[in-house]
Amino acid sequence: MKTFLRKLKLSFLAMLCGWIACNIALWLARLPELRMYPTVREEIIGVLFYGLATGVVILVAWLMIFLPVDLLVPDHSKLRRPWPASICGFMAGSSVVAIIWGHAVWSEGSSMNSEEFFSLKAFFLLSSPGITGMVAAYVRSRHREPISTMP
Repeated sequence: MKTFLRKLKLSFLAMLCGWIACNIALWLARLPELRMYPTVREEIIGVLFYGLATGVVILVAWLMIFLPVDLLVPDHSKLRRPWPASICGFMAGSSVVAIIWGHAVWSEGSSMNSEEFFSLKAFFLLSSPGITGMVAAYVRSRHREPISTMP
């Protein structure tokens, strides 16, 4: 039970770091627009809504993807090393966007022209789930059980 609670806590903290990275990426995507809302009050409400919305999405992703994987992969696995963990986290997060975007293009055709697709804003919007997964997996990989050399 102690191991489960420890993994739960570390997994949650790692995903919290991923959520922060996701919001930074999304705010960088909004940077060219500078202000999205006309008044400061509306801007603050927009920021709070943005954070809450991304928090709910990332909470669901944590419960459905990240936590089960974290519980299944042992602390001494090669996948727990920072480099492989970061790659796997990025690929897991990016695959969700790739599947959703691919389905939208397949079923309805893309309304996004190539100029919009290759813009900096599109890069941050499409890569933010990958960034979330990468940061969360990296942070979690830094908190693994030390390998004991004593018998």
